[in-house]
Amino acid sequence: MRIYLAPIRGITDYIYRNTFGRHFQGVDVAVAPFISSVQGRKIKDTYLRDILPENNLNMIVIPQILSNDYDDFLFMAERIFGLGYSEINWNLGCPAPMVANKNRGSGLLLKPAIICGILDKVLRLYPGKISIKVRLGRNSPNELEELLPLLNQYPLREIIIHPRLGIQMYKGYPDLDAFSRCLSLTKHKMVYNGDITDMPTFDYLQNRFCGIDNWMIGRGLLANPFLAHRIKNEGMSLKIGTIPDIIRNFHDDLLEQYSLRLCGASHVMGRMKGIWAYLADLFDNSSKIRKKINKTNKIEDFKRVADNIFTTVPIKQT
Repeated sequence: MRIYLAPIRGITDYIYRNTFGRHFQGVDVAVAPFISSVQGRKIKDTYLRDILPENNLNMIVIPQILSNDYDDFLFMAERIFGLGYSEINWNLGCPAPMVANKNRGSGLLLKPAIICGILDKVLRLYPGKISIKVRLGRNSPNELEELLPLLNQYPLREIIIHPRLGIQMYKGYPDLDAFSRCLSLTKHKMVYNGDITDMPTFDYLQNRFCGIDNWMIGRGLLANPFLAHRIKNEGMSLKIGTIPDIIRNFHDDLLEQYSLRLCGASHVMGRMKGIWAYLADLFDNSSKIRKKINKTNKIEDFKRVADNIFTTVPIKQT
């Protein structure tokens, strides 16, 4: 079994990934948030900071490209493979309208000829080194169901499917029936991604899709960083007495790393508030905790509120 940390823009950057890897077990690999391909023939290291090998020491990483142009895709791929990576993921799933409306991410699922045209050229140079991450379609599951048979001709590494439509964003529920239909339409190795938030949900999905042995988890791991460990250990939880210490150490380590690398207290607090939007689910009265965290305006107030939460609010059984 292989568990992937999903790419979540603005959160799962190299700082988060390295810190997560120091404190939690069970994640085998992370797909990095996408890097947009660029026109021109020069890319500075600062543009690739998130995937530079020296910045990724505690977790195996797969870089991800967002692109709809062969030349730009290939130029970015050459640069990334030049860093020593053996695989690149192509983002065909981003639901954000500002991305999709430019025929990128899930928007490109409306253009199968462009997808195949890019794969024709890229995989001729890099067979078996490109994976793709998709949604069921931009507007309809028919879009992916029509695309998948076309992809069978290509030597893709694997296909990661989030069984929602692009227009859904993250609302509603994954369409598991549509995901099941997709499995019958492809010869490629498949990865399931979407709303794995706890052990009962994972157990249900694993029993329903018994041929799937690769699972990508995003928001579920942000809210419960122990989830991958539990999955790998057949549901066995850590001793409850150790959980608060691990969470506190992770939180304080992450705060320190952001403080060292980000510019300004407001930037640091913005990142930490984003983490607490998920991490609060580990505690009783999670909605109240989010409100307390979001009301803080100074780093000293944030630290005081966080300390009070860790010392006075019970953590749920994970």
